[in-house]
Amino acid sequence: MQNKNVLIITPFFAPETHAAVFRAHKLVKYLKREGWNPIVLTVDVNYNYNEDGSLLEDLKDVEIHRTKYIEPSLRGLYMWLTGKDRTFKTLKKQAVFSKSEENNNSTNFEAKNSFKQTFYNYLLENWLNSPDRFWTWEKGAIKKGDQLIKKYNIKYIYTSSLPFTTFKIGSALKRKHNIKWITDFRDPIMYSKRTHSSILRVFNKQKKIEINALENANVIIGLSSAYKLIYHDLYGGKYDDKMFFIPTGIDDDYIPKEPIELSNEILYVGEFLKDYGKSFFKFLEKVIEENPNLKSNFQLRFIGNILINKKAIQEIGLSKQIQEILIFEDHLTQIELYKRIKAAKAVLLIPGLHSHWWTNFAKMVDYIGLQKNVLAIVPNPSEARKELTFANLGMFMDTEEEAIKIIKLVLSGHTLQPNEVYCKKYLASTQTNAFIEIFESL
Repeated sequence: MQNKNVLIITPFFAPETHAAVFRAHKLVKYLKREGWNPIVLTVDVNYNYNEDGSLLEDLKDVEIHRTKYIEPSLRGLYMWLTGKDRTFKTLKKQAVFSKSEENNNSTNFEAKNSFKQTFYNYLLENWLNSPDRFWTWEKGAIKKGDQLIKKYNIKYIYTSSLPFTTFKIGSALKRKHNIKWITDFRDPIMYSKRTHSSILRVFNKQKKIEINALENANVIIGLSSAYKLIYHDLYGGKYDDKMFFIPTGIDDDYIPKEPIELSNEILYVGEFLKDYGKSFFKFLEKVIEENPNLKSNFQLRFIGNILINKKAIQEIGLSKQIQEILIFEDHLTQIELYKRIKAAKAVLLIPGLHSHWWTNFAKMVDYIGLQKNVLAIVPNPSEARKELTFANLGMFMDTEEEAIKIIKLVLSGHTLQPNEVYCKKYLASTQTNAFIEIFESL
């Protein structure tokens, strides 16, 4: 009988609500459903993010092991020495820091002086976060992973990266036990400036870790098909044969089963950042100016951190007629969010100035999985455009003329017919079956 024990290694896991959580979370849930035995190895402290306890309800029969992690920061040191909880979720609950600090989700709530903060950030990037802020977790995770592999005769390990530390943990366990290692890249790490250090010494260390992972992993997974092209160019096709594309999937169980009445809303999900610009609002304003009767037909709802979204919108400076149709709502549970997305006339996808052609936006996973028409301002060509086109859900606003035409059509009830077969690639069950095929092939 095939050994179906899989060790899942990631520092981002439920009940934490970081975007990186959901790929591994759904994989664990649906592996269990398919008769496999996923065993999770993660950190014992969530310093930076909100939590949703309901995420653990689906994993009651899953072993989750949490090993010691001390954030390499003043806050982490303070918590370690005093035992006092200074995590983001606790401070937010106690409301002991300012709104600006809450918005920034800062790892140092005490530093106020700009010089001190600059120096502190220098220390973090150069020394304390090298190769990343999870290095303190490495030793304990390897020790625990070693124990679990021996106890359950585990034949497969899965690591999710970033951070670089998970590469090191996976590599060490594979080397010691000679087991199959599947490493999952959520970003093309060394290709993306936002995911590696600008400090040459730290960069070289990170680069070495990535190359080691590419060399030693049995399988390399990318959540975007563009990753294979990127790594082909970076490394001359050396790793092409063991690279695969598996999109992140939304939870099948959370998809509304009953028909949902359409609302009069265009929906934006997530935090709207200032660098996203105001082009969409300009298009929308033009539509309302030319067709004032349409203004009463819809609203534009933002679901995400209310403080962040309101501040970003205020800084953009919108006309009164646009402000009158805006609604702001805080984060929802996945189940409720899916209902809102399904009910919307359309959803909005706007990348920031620092987005890349290869990016598969996290919110796009929800949009495609739920088969929702997407008003999109994305590069051409780009991975996002390709996936939305294959799903037949993309309404691309490349010019003012096209945008005005598309917005009018959406507000009048026009919809695209989704490619249902392709959209199913973005379900957690499909994602999991793709991983199972890889496990079984090893």
